[in-house]
Amino acid sequence: MKSIKLTIALTFAVLLAAAQPQLTFESTSYDFGNIKEEGGKVTGRFIFTNTGNSDLILKSVRPSCGCTAADYTKTPVAPGEKGFIDATYDPYNRPGGFTKNIRVTTNEPKFNDDKVPPTVIYIKGFVERRPPTIFEQSGFNAGRGMMRFRKPEINLRLRNTESHTDTVKFKNFNTRAVKIGRLELPKYITEVSRSFENTIAPDEIGFIVLKYDATQRNDWGKLHDHILINTDDTIEEKKIFKYEVEIIEDFSYLKPNSKLPLFFVNRNEYNFGRIKPGEKVEYSYEITNNGEADLIVRKITTNYDYVITWKLESYTIKPKQTVKLNVTFDTSKRRGKQNGMLTLTTNDPANSSIVLRIFGDIQP
Repeated sequence: MKSIKLTIALTFAVLLAAAQPQLTFESTSYDFGNIKEEGGKVTGRFIFTNTGNSDLILKSVRPSCGCTAADYTKTPVAPGEKGFIDATYDPYNRPGGFTKNIRVTTNEPKFNDDKVPPTVIYIKGFVERRPPTIFEQSGFNAGRGMMRFRKPEINLRLRNTESHTDTVKFKNFNTRAVKIGRLELPKYITEVSRSFENTIAPDEIGFIVLKYDATQRNDWGKLHDHILINTDDTIEEKKIFKYEVEIIEDFSYLKPNSKLPLFFVNRNEYNFGRIKPGEKVEYSYEITNNGEADLIVRKITTNYDYVITWKLESYTIKPKQTVKLNVTFDTSKRRGKQNGMLTLTTNDPANSSIVLRIFGDIQP
């Protein structure tokens, strides 16, 4: 009886091993040749055949970057039947040669081994540079519509006691005057002056002088702000101008004999290794104040909003005191290799900005 059961089991195992799909491409490379930058998106099709003896399923089709997009056969492909993968490339603002890859995994048994790499197919070509637009020729290319900015943003690094005045320049490419309405400004950005009253004449360059006040911003670290300019530009009525600002603490008040806080952390990074999606990784960093004055953690930010959460036991740490920074990484919202970061802003002059890392690999 045992020998019969063993024979049946072995027969089933042999049949199972013999029933395997197999992905075979007609070609693993698609050459677009020379394409025009202004010609719009181009698409190349990869044809494959299931040369196995059971249904083939494409489980994952991942382009190497955002400039390629893939569509593909999403239903099972029977033995001997064909399927496709379409790779799309947008050449706009990407002159010159390019090579991109698409990584493909299927239900082939070999992919049960996590160490087996995906099947890789490639697209390549050369993008011929388009003629410059009137906006690019003039140097006013930022934004959309017929009124455009000289530059898309202002980049500042300010102490928390400082303010900065800058000039926002723009040009009207319309054949008619463009009306400039009210500016929507946060309280810490004010309009100082402008070169016009209410309208910008055709082909005229105008400017607005703005003041950014870090004392009123009342925040720390790298910040993203913007102003909104209302116009009657028929293509883009509401124009957004951006500020990229880093506010640091002004320590000029300190004297040579001042008692100072001193930030210390037990480690700067934590590797959670390889885990499955859906698990929550938790780790507690230990922060110690080795100085002689209170250490204040002014702000904590992360590069993964809603993925990394934290709880600091106390934002004011007494001399020689240690507190825990409890960090949770929600893997259900990420896949693949991760490099999460928390940035701490403190009142320690020697460690006013500290980066703590949490990384690992999230795989099914």
